[in-house]
Amino acid sequence: MTAFLLDYLPTFTAHAFPLSPVAATGIAGLSAATLSTLLGGRRAILLAQATASSLFLVHFLLLGAHTGMLMCGLGLIQMAVRIRRQPGRTLRLLYGLTVPAALAVAALSWQGPMSALSATGFLLATLGRWQSAVGRMRLFFIMATLVGAGHNLLAGSVFGLVSDALGLTGHGVGLWRAGMFRGRPFLARTASGVTA
Repeated sequence: MTAFLLDYLPTFTAHAFPLSPVAATGIAGLSAATLSTLLGGRRAILLAQATASSLFLVHFLLLGAHTGMLMCGLGLIQMAVRIRRQPGRTLRLLYGLTVPAALAVAALSWQGPMSALSATGFLLATLGRWQSAVGRMRLFFIMATLVGAGHNLLAGSVFGLVSDALGLTGHGVGLWRAGMFRGRPFLARTASGVTA
């Protein structure tokens, strides 16, 4: 059984407070994930997300959220492939194989709704990482984050939930800065080459 939300936060006393590995990886993952939403370039976003995924992989391992941990590992494979704007055929195949792998991971590590939410969030993020335009990437990441928040709530990850809230805010601000919420329709802007 997983501990819930605030159980892993440090307690502040007169003495130095110990930071548990769960809290340390959660804080570091949260920081990297938030940074990824504030960056403007596709490659920079993916590198910051890879850092966050590495940290959340350990965080979910420590929480006992095995599906989320394995999905972070598969996401790392995807980000390694998509760092290149035009990956070769072998790398595209590797990227595509992460989808059935994610479904297998969800089935084999089944933890009920937590696994279903993790797999759905992974599939939405998969679509986002495949986008070449940053604006479309952000839209898929927003959808993935909304679904992933359900996983993080059930897993008891306060850091995951805070990361979700900051991620939604950061991606929303990125889309706003690109003009999605004003003026010309977003799809027309991305089609003409203007991206978030």
